[in-house]
Amino acid sequence: MSKSAMQLRRERTLLTITRCARELTQERGLDGFTMDQLAERAGVSRRTLFNYVPGKVDAVLGPEHEVEPDLLETFRAGGPTGRLLVDVKEIVRATVAADSPDPAEIDAIRRLLCSDPRLMTAVHERFVEKSRLLSEAITRREGRAIEPLTLRLLSAVVVTVCDAALDEALATPTRTFAECLDLAFDTMSSLFEPAHT
Repeated sequence: MSKSAMQLRRERTLLTITRCARELTQERGLDGFTMDQLAERAGVSRRTLFNYVPGKVDAVLGPEHEVEPDLLETFRAGGPTGRLLVDVKEIVRATVAADSPDPAEIDAIRRLLCSDPRLMTAVHERFVEKSRLLSEAITRREGRAIEPLTLRLLSAVVVTVCDAALDEALATPTRTFAECLDLAFDTMSSLFEPAHT
């Protein structure tokens, strides 16, 4: 379904706010500017700014991307492959694939994440929230109540894999986060598969 003019305008405004927040953070650091200065740089009112983002950290990180409803429904129905861990990886990857900036922007984001621990903490918190939503989808997929310990373990594994992928992406500028996510999931999976002789 195509997006309405209003949706496109909202997306453009949010991208402008994010770009300006990243520029200001690069120039002055996260504590070196106010929300008023961000609003001025982005060409929006303070009220409009707060309608889009609650604070500077969210402005710098940009929008969170939701999983496409069709993919989520396929997952809940047992797909796309029928193998839970592989399907979890596809859901997580689809979320990060929606945010695929150009290489120069990726490099700038890497520098920003390394420059302030609050940004890394916020990214981790986003991983935790996505993991919680994924746990709910798994419960629906399985069609039965899943032991709380199982859900906590799966959630912890997904968050750990995402954190490891982010660390790898920051340490290896030649790889995208999505590539590092694939590598982290594949490495984790290989730990639990029997060795082929």
